[in-house]
Amino acid sequence: MSISSNIQEIVNRVEAELNATSDAEGGPSSETAATLHVLSIGAIHGGNASVEWRDYMSLFAKTPEELARLIPTDGTEGDASMREARAYLVRNGVCGPGTIMTLPTTVTTKLDL
Repeated sequence: MSISSNIQEIVNRVEAELNATSDAEGGPSSETAATLHVLSIGAIHGGNASVEWRDYMSLFAKTPEELARLIPTDGTEGDASMREARAYLVRNGVCGPGTIMTLPTTVTTKLDL
């Protein structure tokens, strides 16, 4: 698995949750999107050395190496392309459930190991 695959898995989960609740009273909803929203706001305000940043990025990591790339403690913190990708990943998480499909936008495979 790769970080980009992990991100896409989250997008797919949000989409499935939205589809499953589309006929429910009150319109579609996604618990995953709501979690992303709350954690991404915390990450933005906390910064990349915060517990909130780690909590948010842990959603997209399945291995310690992936988490190290995302928080970043793997030596890539100065890589401009990866810094931008991390910033977009957090920024895109603030979106509401209907626009969470943009989560991989500008991140693509830049963070993959």
